[in-house]
Parts: sequence; C-alpha cells; structure tokens
Amino acid sequence: GSPPGPFRRPLPSVRAVDAVVGAVSARGGRSQMAAPVVIKKPDTHRREYSYLELDNGLKAVIASDPDCDKAGAALCVNVGMCHERKDLPGLAHFLEHMLFTGTKKFPKEGEYHEFIQQNGGMANAYTLCYFTNYMFEIKPEKLEEALDRFSRFFSEPLLTRDCTDREINAVDSEFQGGSTSPWWRYVGIMNQSANPDHPFHVACGNNKVLRDEPKERGVDLYEEMLKLYNDCYSANGMTLCIIGRESVPELQRVVKGLFGSVVNKGVTMPIGDHVSEHPPFVRSDWNRLLLMNPVQDVKELTFSWVVPYQSPLWRKKPTAYITHLLGYEGAGSVISALKQKGLISGCVSDDGKWLEGAFSLLNVSFDLTDKGLEQIEEIGVHLFAFIGMLQKEPPQKWIFDEMSKLAEIQFKFGEDSHPFELCQDMSLSLQRLPPAEVLAGRSLLYEYDPEGITSVLQKLTLDSVRVQHQAKTLADRCTDKDTSYGSPMAFLPIEEAWRSKWSSAVNPEDGSAEASKKYAASMGLALPKPNPFIPEDLSLKQLPAEPSETPISLEGLPPPLACVYHRQDDILKQPKAHATFLIYTQWMCQDTASFVKAEIWTRCVEEALQEYAYDAQVAGVSYAFSIGSACVTLTLDGFNDKLEVLLDAVMDKVVSMKEVPEHIYSIVADAYADEIRNAAFHSQPYRQCGMRFTELTSKGCIFPSYQKVEAFAGITRESLTGLAEQLFSTGGCHVEGLVLGNATAADAAGLAKRLASGLRLEKPMAALPDRAEAELPAGSTLWRLDGTDPEDPNHAVFMRLQLPLTVEAEMLLRLLDKVLGAKFFEVLRTQQQLGYIVSMGSTSSNLFSYLIAVVQTEFPPDYVRSRIDAFLDEHLKSVEEAVTAEEFATCQAGLLSELKMKHKTLQEESGRFLRYISSRTYDFTRRKRCIDFVEKEASLESLKKFVKVDVKNAPRIYSQVRKTHAKEDKALPEGASTPEDAEGLRTWTTHQETVKSFASTAVWQSINSDVKATTCAEAAKFCPPARAAA
Repeated sequence: GSPPGPFRRPLPSVRAVDAVVGAVSARGGRSQMAAPVVIKKPDTHRREYSYLELDNGLKAVIASDPDCDKAGAALCVNVGMCHERKDLPGLAHFLEHMLFTGTKKFPKEGEYHEFIQQNGGMANAYTLCYFTNYMFEIKPEKLEEALDRFSRFFSEPLLTRDCTDREINAVDSEFQGGSTSPWWRYVGIMNQSANPDHPFHVACGNNKVLRDEPKERGVDLYEEMLKLYNDCYSANGMTLCIIGRESVPELQRVVKGLFGSVVNKGVTMPIGDHVSEHPPFVRSDWNRLLLMNPVQDVKELTFSWVVPYQSPLWRKKPTAYITHLLGYEGAGSVISALKQKGLISGCVSDDGKWLEGAFSLLNVSFDLTDKGLEQIEEIGVHLFAFIGMLQKEPPQKWIFDEMSKLAEIQFKFGEDSHPFELCQDMSLSLQRLPPAEVLAGRSLLYEYDPEGITSVLQKLTLDSVRVQHQAKTLADRCTDKDTSYGSPMAFLPIEEAWRSKWSSAVNPEDGSAEASKKYAASMGLALPKPNPFIPEDLSLKQLPAEPSETPISLEGLPPPLACVYHRQDDILKQPKAHATFLIYTQWMCQDTASFVKAEIWTRCVEEALQEYAYDAQVAGVSYAFSIGSACVTLTLDGFNDKLEVLLDAVMDKVVSMKEVPEHIYSIVADAYADEIRNAAFHSQPYRQCGMRFTELTSKGCIFPSYQKVEAFAGITRESLTGLAEQLFSTGGCHVEGLVLGNATAADAAGLAKRLASGLRLEKPMAALPDRAEAELPAGSTLWRLDGTDPEDPNHAVFMRLQLPLTVEAEMLLRLLDKVLGAKFFEVLRTQQQLGYIVSMGSTSSNLFSYLIAVVQTEFPPDYVRSRIDAFLDEHLKSVEEAVTAEEFATCQAGLLSELKMKHKTLQEESGRFLRYISSRTYDFTRRKRCIDFVEKEASLESLKKFVKVDVKNAPRIYSQVRKTHAKEDKALPEGASTPEDAEGLRTWTTHQETVKSFASTAVWQSINSDVKATTCAEAAKFCPPARAAA
C-alpha cells in the first residue's frame, strides 16, 4: 500500500534503560560473539533484544519475549519510489504488490494472507520514497511457519507475469482512492515541481502511467519490474526485525536458516547527498506561491523550506529545537498570537516525513479561519518576525536541556507497542541508525549543537521559502492542473507586497538582535518560559493485596456520582493514570441545535485552555473534553503526578467562562463548520454508507452531519452564553467513570469528587436520555443512495447481516470471519479487482452483532453487490460442507490468540472496559466468557449449524452509494453481466424519507436508561432477547 499522509511530529522523548545484549556476527562462516551492543529501551520493553548480521549482509534485530501474545516481523529494503525509472512512476509500488503473488515453495496466490489472518494476524506493506517495508503479526506458535512464507518473498518470489494487469489495476484503485485527499494532491504537485535532473519523485502509480503509456512507448513493464527487483533488492540493503517467544539463540537460528539465502548483490543504494549532484528542487521553481483548490473544505497556509538531509544528524537533531519553538502553542508563541487575532485555528511545525531521503523539509502549516484567508500577509509577518528573532538570538541551552529532560522521561516511561507496529518501526530505523539506537535514536537528544541550530535557522529565508495556500476561495485563480490528479492549482510569484512586509519583519529597523526582539514583543511574541508540568513524583503506588482483573465500583460516592469503576494497574507498572468521566445530561439531546451548541462549547473550552494545556501536553499530561453518546466526556491521561492540577484548570475554565470570547468562538466555529461540511459532503462513499446506517438504526442523541450543518447556520456566539449551567443543571446530570493506572481507589474517588465539586454538579437525573437500536427487517433490503461528493469517482456497497449480541453469536461470527475474510479479499479484490477498499469482517454495536462486507469500487454497484452475493452463496455453502477440522482448529486458535492479547497501554485497557460502561452493561467479564466459549464450546459442527440456521436466515441490508461524478463506470469483465435482483428483495430509494418511515415501523431495542442500574446484574434486564431463527 501507499504510505500514510502527514502527521504531527511526536513530542520528543529521551533517556533510556540499557539492555546489554549480544551482537552476533555470522561472517566468516560461523557465528562468533562480537563486542556487546547496548540497545537502549524503555522500561516497558521487557523483552530481550539482540543484533545479528548475516553473511549476506542482512541486518536483524531480534527480540525474545517469552510472554508475548503476538509475534511479528518486518523487513525493510532500501529501495523506493526514487529508485525507479522516472518515466515509469509507481514501478516500486507495483513491485511491492507483485511480491505477494506467490513463491516457489508457496505458489498459491493468497495463501500467505489467508495463513496470517486465520492464525490471528495481519499483514501489510508500504512503499516510501527511499524504502519499502513489509510486515506481519501472528500468534506466537506460528511465527516460524509465517517466516518461512515471508522470507521467500525476498529469495524466491514467482513474480508471475500473468498477474501484471491485475496488480496494475490494484495499484490504480489505490491511486483513485486518494483522488479527493488534500495530502495526495499535494504530493502530486511536489512530484511535478521537482528538478527533472534529480531522481526525486513521488508516485503511487495508475493505469495510465503503468499500463497505457508504457505500451504506447513499447516498454515491457513486467520486465522493468523484474529488473528493479533483480538489480536492487539485495540482502545488504535489507533490515529485519523479529519478535517472538523463542529464545534469542533459537530466533537467530531461524533467521539464519530462512534469510541466509537472500542474495547479496553488493548494491549500494544512494541516500542523502549521494543521491544526485543536482539539487532536488531548483530554487527559482521552489521559491514561489503555490495555490490549490481542494475538494474538501480545507483552508491551509504552509511555509516550507528545503534543508540538508537531517537523518545523519540523529544525535543532535538541530531541527527539533526549531520546530519545537515554531510549533509551540503557549504564551508568547506565533500560534497563540495569531489565535488571539482569530486568524488561525491550528498550526503544526514538522518535517517532510517519508518524502525525505535526499533532502529534508521544514514546514510551518497554519489552519486558517475565514478571517485568516484575507490576512495572509499578517500571518507571514508574525512568522517571519519570530524567525528573525530566533536567527539573531543565540540558541538557548535551557530550552534544549528541558526538551532533553522531557524526552528522557517520556522515553523511559514510553508505552510499548504491538509487534505489527513495533517491528516496522524498528526495521525502518535500522536503515538509518546504529543497532544500539534502533529504539532510542529516533527521539533522544544526545548533543547540544548551537552551531547546527543556527545553520538551519539561517536557511529559513524569504528567498528559499515556498508558500502553499489552499482553499476553495482560490478556485478562480487556480487555472492550471497538476499532472497526477488533475487538481486545480497555480504557481505564481510570491506577492511583492508580502515580500516587502515579511522582509521588514525579519530585519526590523536596524536589523539588530535587539530590534528584532523588540519588534517581536510588540506583537506579543517571545520565547517560552520553563514548563511547569514536568512530572516530579514518578513513584508507583502500593498495590492492594489482591489486585482485581476487572474494574470495581467505588462505594460511598455522593450523587450525582452514580458509579465510578476503578482498577489499579499491576501489569504496565508506570507512573501514569487514565481517567474517563461520562456526564449524562438531557439538555443536549433535545434537538440538533442543542447538540451542536454543546459540541461547539466543549471545543471552546479546549481552545480557551490550549495556551495553558500545551505545556502539559508536551510534558506527557493531556485531557480531552468532548461530546459522547448522550453525555459530556472528560478524559485525563498521562503522568498521574500532574493530573489533578490539569483537572482543576479544566473545571475552573468550564465554570468561569460564562461567555465565550469572540476570538475563541471564531476559531472554533470556523474549524467546526469545515469539519461537519467535510463529513456531510466529502466523506468517502463507504463511510457515507456507514453514516446512513447509523442514522437509520440508532436513536437517542444521534444527529447526522448534514443535520448539524443545517443547525449550525442558526447558532451564534451569544447563544452559548451560560451553556455550562444549562448542560449540568437543567434536568440534573448523572456521572459514571473509569479510572485506571497508578491510582489507588482513594485517588480515583478523589478525582471523581473533585470533578463534581469543580463543576458544581449537585442535582441527579431522574432518568437517562433514551437510546435504542433497531432490528433490521426480515429478509434482504437494498438501500440505494446518491453520493454526496460530486468529485469522488467511486461507488460503495456495504452489506450488514444482523444477529443478537450474545457471546455465542459474536464469537461464531468472528470464527466465520476467520474462515472467510481472507478468501473474500482474495476473490473480490485480488482476482476480480473490484476496488482497493475490499474487506469482510465482524463487528458489534451496543446491542447487535454484525457480519459486514464492504467494497468501494468504480464498477457499477449492482454488479458489485451481485459479486458479494455470489461469494456468500458459494462460501457459506462451503463452510457447511467443505471446511476441514484442521482449518477450523487453525481459525479457532487464531481467534483465541486475539482474545487473549494483553493490553500494551492504559488507553487500550480503557477501551476494553469503557465500552461496557458506555453501553451501560458493565459486563467486564464478557471477554473471559468469550474465551471460555471459543475454547470449550465452539466446534466445527456448531459453526456449520450457526451458518445454516442463523446466518443464512439473518436479516441483511445493502447500503449502496452511487457516485454523482460524471466519469463512466469501469466496463464489466468480458462475459460478465449483472443478474436480476432476487425475488422478494426489499428496495428503498430515498434517504430522509426512508429513515423517517423505518423509525415508525421498526422494532427498537432499548439501551439501559435506568439511573439505578449501574451493575452488570441490574443492567441485564435491558439485554435484548435472542431472536429466533426464521
């Protein structure tokens, strides 16, 4: 797959716990112990790490974790988009796809993915500019068998010519999926504006550039793909990470045996300054104004500089200091000053992420308000005044030292990851860092380098900046099209008036340091003050004599604190806590306008606190104040030492902000309007299916995005005055919560009481807001809907099959998914090429279990629906008649490995338990009962009976979104046709009318709304009865 879009730079983290391990060299024919390698690791990483280099030059980090509940591996090769022929853009991505089509030992297509999925795992890959990374995760018992399959992609892949057209189509579907994404449109323009004499380019690939144009030129794409693999995929350019239960010597044996045969071709792939003697961008081409007209409601202004490749400077990280200051949101920052003026709603300062390899980028990206759209010059004045001050003042060592200290703390207490994420991160890091630094080197700040910081700062000039501005208001000025997606855009000179103002901001008056500091101060700009949120007490609280496996309700809390559940952590053992409080209130559920007011108001509270809370966030303490299902939700997370301080600040702001300040409202309302418009009118088709289904089958404080857009038009800043009192006093409130981590029962009760006191919550509710979910009508229903985004070329078909939420139904559906999920992907995506987004799975709501199947496609949706039906007809019958005991046992063990996975973070643990508080079932032992059922009761016979009696007779609905884009559908495959709909298929063809009509006739199941039913036993009466099979 393609790599992800941009994301915020993680807050830096540093100091490490040393793990002394053996570094093994397998050169010279036999392994010998080399000098010990110290691999720095966080406290949470209790596995043993080892480094191994094979005779063929392949480098590997091996992690032995006897207690792991998932094993995994990733292999990164130093070949990417920038190593392919520039006239065949997407070739490296195409090769990534082709590699999965089989190996000599395992020639059957799809066998690898089916093996992984049935054994409780997942697999994927992505192509970057200079690297390609392949990864998987699986139950530990099957690691060696998975590695046997995985390793052969790099030693004996079939790369079958017959798969060429099909995999080009798969790449094209992926390309089309990004057609409305601002990030992928930006990447296309980056590609277009690169120096043609430099290898840099970015390409997903599509039918046009990989199939049509090469054919016209007489180029054999398949042979070029083979050449890229044979010439460039070399063992000495590969880095591997493996995590398993086996001992280090055993894992080393496996690695040598399976990866030792990968050929070392002695290839050195260029990186950094060695990529080319030519610059990646010609300055006259880069130093321009880029205008873009996005599909989505995006208003963004980015200042971007090309700087020397930073990866070799991993010990010093000079840009980390600069981006910390440019992205700072506290008092005196550029962001704070511009928010005070109502010009921006957010900002991030970061680098070029996966685009980097021959260069690096330093970006400052502002999310604009409507007011900010008209004041680009003023935003630039603030930014360049601050940059000018930094350029003339020497770097401040105390700022670096504070960053370093925070990084030490956050690394030492950094949260562990699952093998799927950790292996891919480590294999990529091993391409850039020494083995000892594969975990720590990405974030630790080892050396203060004021000269390096100053050097980068001096490169942030007006003569080297690209200014990127995108907004729908620029449509008339975007007279050109980019060469990737045909996006409306234009390159123009940076306006002279801007240059003049910005130049004066960089060098005010006599251009001295004092003049710059004075000028910056006149706009409220200054360096940050020391962070008051650095944690001091990092000790662990004494555990109870018998720690509970599940949360326990705290006793003796005064109303309206109805129930707060608590579990003191005895697994992760970190000085952190995680608390979530759900404050139910009737007021916001009365209509859409009230709900929208509540959403905007909670965001205004967050925005008003951002300047204060940003330091807490940097120091590893955060909060979220938002609207949940019929409740206001407050979440606190991070080092427990400072949680109460942050909670007090939130409560004080909630109570004291009687009126929302004008600049706060304008920032929040502007961003909120864009968000709900994008959700309502620019969501991907398969997401539209999901939103419509929720609107159809849920009631009680459920307001679709298009209704929010309508309600928002009538809301003013003044209408939010006194909203806290309306929310928490009108009709009373009801508080439930969950506190986890390094907190005693007394600590948890103290937080809850502090919340109630701080918010002045006194009056309990008589009854909670009514919430319910609908049973689907018997038989099959087709719901035809028009798409909402006229620029999206895709349709979507989303099938849901509904069953009651019993342990038996939920677990048998998950077993059925294990049997069929990979086959569905193989048949509908790999073989039939129906689209990039193709999946089958099982999921559950508060009251029902579902088998789901989704395809987003450029083929006619009725045809795609017929393919889903054909698959289900054939393969459900196959489950009844052909699934072997061996395959069932594999799927059963795979499901058990998923159910038994331990949480790696407090957020994960909270997610597992909070769902039962949100649904008000408090059924914290359900996971254990699910495990018991799968282990002791589930059988092949019970699955067959379940399919025959329940699944085949269950009600199902097809939500089918048809595009409104003028592009023609893809032609059906030769000999294919769309069959007539089955007799008895119920068809709906309207949207809002259907929702209204269905609501009046449906059978609705209620969610527990009894304020006194706050235990599992008391809530059981609200569980819907199991529906008899038809």
